[in-house]
Amino acid sequence: MTGVFGAVMERLAAGESPRTAARTLGIPLDLAEAVAAEGERFGLVMRAGAACGTCVPGDSPACAGCPLAR
Repeated sequence: MTGVFGAVMERLAAGESPRTAARTLGIPLDLAEAVAAEGERFGLVMRAGAACGTCVPGDSPACAGCPLAR
């Protein structure tokens, strides 16, 4: 991927939020959020809140290795 879409997707893949990606890339927050929304629509990314929902991160052995269970 190239351009702004690719740059934001790379930051999201690295674990940054749209807000942090916007700050890192020096772009408007609404642009980073729009890219994140399109990425979610295409199935390329998933919002953290939608990722699981079956446990409270870190409260279960099933959460071991989950990036949300920091």
